[in-house]
Amino acid sequence: MSTSDVRNIEALEQFRQGILKLADDWDKTLQEIRISVHRAQRYYTDDVPRYWRRQVELAEQELTESKDELQRKQSAARASDRVSALEAQKRVARAKQRLEFCRQRQRNAKSLSIEISHQCDEMLGPLADMTDHSENQLPAAAAKLQTMLEALHRYSDASAIPRLDTTAPEPDAPASKPNDQDPTT
Repeated sequence: MSTSDVRNIEALEQFRQGILKLADDWDKTLQEIRISVHRAQRYYTDDVPRYWRRQVELAEQELTESKDELQRKQSAARASDRVSALEAQKRVARAKQRLEFCRQRQRNAKSLSIEISHQCDEMLGPLADMTDHSENQLPAAAAKLQTMLEALHRYSDASAIPRLDTTAPEPDAPASKPNDQDPTT
């Protein structure tokens, strides 16, 4: 049988309280991490692709408008009525560049969305394990320690009661006086 030398039950109680506080702190921190992971995942899988989809639409609209303007300037009936279309041509070129830039960003956003989603899913696995520790295993350890503390308290209370000596005189027997029956005195 193993022996133990418990000298301070209050220290064990403080340790139990520390375990419960650690579980609570972990739980709060893990919730914050999960919220941040979900927020990042939503941002990169929903918001960023939606933004670049909208930018592509705007760039396509701008290109269409600039082409229409260029067409109007170039479609005069007589050459003398034609207005210089140089500025309109530059606007079309800029609109084409912008459209290509937005499409490239849209493709990048899609691949980034897939990668971020994968990384977030990989992170949530270990977080689930830590959540199990904070919600189940640490409180279970604290409960087991509480059971042991209760047993220690019962033991310390029982050991504080003085033990009855079996050789002590019985209460019904008369106590002898020391000088009455001692022949040497």
